[in-house]
Amino acid sequence: MHRVADTVRLAARVAVLSLHRPSRPDRRWDAFWRGVSQGSLREPVIWDAAPGAGNEEIRHHLQVMAGAMDTSLPVIDLGCGNGTITRRLTAIFASVLGVDVSPQAVAAAHSAQPQVAGLSFRGLDATQPAAAAALARELGDANVFVRGVLHVLSRRRQARLAGSIEALLGARGRIYLVETNVPGGALSYLRELGATGKRIPGPLRQAIASLPKPGHFGAGQRSRVFPPDRWTLIAEGPTVLKTVPMEAGGPPSNIPAYWAVLAPGPQTSGNQTSGKASTRW
Repeated sequence: MHRVADTVRLAARVAVLSLHRPSRPDRRWDAFWRGVSQGSLREPVIWDAAPGAGNEEIRHHLQVMAGAMDTSLPVIDLGCGNGTITRRLTAIFASVLGVDVSPQAVAAAHSAQPQVAGLSFRGLDATQPAAAAALARELGDANVFVRGVLHVLSRRRQARLAGSIEALLGARGRIYLVETNVPGGALSYLRELGATGKRIPGPLRQAIASLPKPGHFGAGQRSRVFPPDRWTLIAEGPTVLKTVPMEAGGPPSNIPAYWAVLAPGPQTSGNQTSGKASTRW
């Protein structure tokens, strides 16, 4: 009974926090990054893990990408935000481009990240096929990195993003995706990060009030968005995403997640390199 009552209180708190979010998802992201830049949103950005823990997570991503991708190709970080992780991609890729639908995010990335050879940022709505096609013509074949983007998109926008990614990869590129995959609904996701009916941690409260509703994205969703008649699954597995500490001085939180590497084109006996190899750190 206590659990039910707490769930009701938590749902009510979330509903109140969500009242003032902009209706359009793109505007939510721009308002969020504007608030971060101007200081009206003072809590840490939830998905920017503390350096030590963040390094642990990113090492996993880099290890998988180095083994599964042609790193001589450029890589595009779709949904780069303030560029914290984009910059880390320069460890294995000579050319790294971070793109985001939010002009405020791109401005934050330019401001927050030091000048690094081969690293650049620009605005791009990757759910717009024409914009993605123009970038594909400019760069040629490229790899794509996506972290925590697909799970907040509608099915329609997920399909459009997959089409854009297909255009960006060309014949030689591959996509590495990592997405939250918390069992259950949105309240389960919030409880994983310490939310209760009595209290919601500050970084999480800030995200609820500002950003689209989180979802989950695992093997089932990947198969729907990247169907096997158009894509080859190279490798996949479970992992966790590291967040900032929910309490000052505390440890970062772990969000159950899923990763996969895919290549464009249907699977044949000659183009599957490692099947459903599962890697965990």
